[in-house]
Amino acid sequence: MKGKIKITISANEWETRVAVFENERLVEFYIERAEQQNLVGRIYKGRVENIVRGLRGAFVNIGLRKNGFLPLTEIPEFETLEGDEVDEIEGGKIQPRTISLREGEEILVQVVKDPFAEKGARLTSFVSIPGRYLVYFPNAQRVGISRRISDRRERARLRDLVRQFKNPHAGLIIRTAAADASSEDLRLEYQELERLWNEVREKAERVPPPAVLYEEPSVAIKVLRDILSENVEKITVDNDRVYRQLDDYLNRLAPKFRRRLELYRGELPLFEHNGVEAELNTLFQKRVWLKSGGFITIDQTEAMVVIDVNTGRSAQEEDPEKLILETNLEAAAEIARQIRLRDLAGLIIIDFIDMEDQKNTERVVQELKTQLANDRAKSDFSRMSRFGLLEMTRERTRPGMMYLLCETCPTCNGTGRVRSRSDVAMQVERTIINRLPKIRGRRVRILVAPSMAEFLTTEWYERLADFARRYELAIDVKADYQLPPTEFKLLTESV
Repeated sequence: MKGKIKITISANEWETRVAVFENERLVEFYIERAEQQNLVGRIYKGRVENIVRGLRGAFVNIGLRKNGFLPLTEIPEFETLEGDEVDEIEGGKIQPRTISLREGEEILVQVVKDPFAEKGARLTSFVSIPGRYLVYFPNAQRVGISRRISDRRERARLRDLVRQFKNPHAGLIIRTAAADASSEDLRLEYQELERLWNEVREKAERVPPPAVLYEEPSVAIKVLRDILSENVEKITVDNDRVYRQLDDYLNRLAPKFRRRLELYRGELPLFEHNGVEAELNTLFQKRVWLKSGGFITIDQTEAMVVIDVNTGRSAQEEDPEKLILETNLEAAAEIARQIRLRDLAGLIIIDFIDMEDQKNTERVVQELKTQLANDRAKSDFSRMSRFGLLEMTRERTRPGMMYLLCETCPTCNGTGRVRSRSDVAMQVERTIINRLPKIRGRRVRILVAPSMAEFLTTEWYERLADFARRYELAIDVKADYQLPPTEFKLLTESV
């Protein structure tokens, strides 16, 4: 599934934001800030701190707050500990190996997943340097081709082309964009990628670990590099510096696209002009409404994402099965968009509305897969369970938008709910009763958040007045704007 693509880039001295539209709908959003740099793609010279047999991996010091984790399967020609682990070889036979990796050893690694929550970065020693058409692997020899290039003749042509100039000791992945590339385009990019790798290797010989050897370009250039194709109609930028960077990049690597790059000089901020800000304001809402009147709810945890589909106000169709099918199909398309836009990853469980016809169920699942066809993160799907749940996984390379742009609520501490006002009011009463021997006959001032003060002086007023009479107290309620909704303070003074 391909659509017309527009890329909008808004930048200032503190941050760069990139919005990607497909068929006029916002489907991807990226943000890069100095204090929240994306580490994926960086190549480090690190030092092995310790090898953990139980986890089948090693922790590597790359200079971050937490050591990165390197699975043993991510080491070229890796060998296992004491022969107690095995690896498959061609022909399906199993052969034990012994590991040569040792604590204190220096090693080149690349970040494949950013640090997340309390976990360090995920690492690999199968380092690679991506370009627009090719991905260069210095530790591999095979040539792989993007699955999205489906024509067999084109696949064979590209494979033959790159073998004419590829170093036999290096590996390549031919990206989807290479289907439009000439032999000269591929050769020039290969030479550039090989030059970059030689710089990395030379630097690795000079510097002690931990050290950064290679960094990916800015988010604006990276998105352009990964998305640029004939489907891209327009690239709009509102910053002179970023515009010049992109113009220079296109001039060197894709000059025919330069005419599609434009500098925005409108009075309204760019993201307001094209509606991105309005969409971003709804990005973290739990409920997403569908045009039909149905809605989906999205609950995100560290381990998984749960998405529920509801018919809501959608009741125009008299045939219940047809109504449910239409709602599920609309929800599948919106779920795919939200997955990409919010960058939801890991285990995702979707509860579609139950349907009686199995063919309808298969149609809904296929619609979800079709809508995710342009997603550059890899997904895998299970069959619909007998409970009507669809399980899928999506590759995680960075924390989702929820973790990048939000922080834990200081009031609910991440639970998403706070204690009811009536429960807080009863806690106030219990605290007063516990202090009665010292405060009986005195004036008690209750300091609470404004919303709690309103509750105590309206809905709780009669009960509070009766409480004061019963325990011989004079009670005042005052709003304190510095207190969160669930906290209070008691001050006493003589009457």
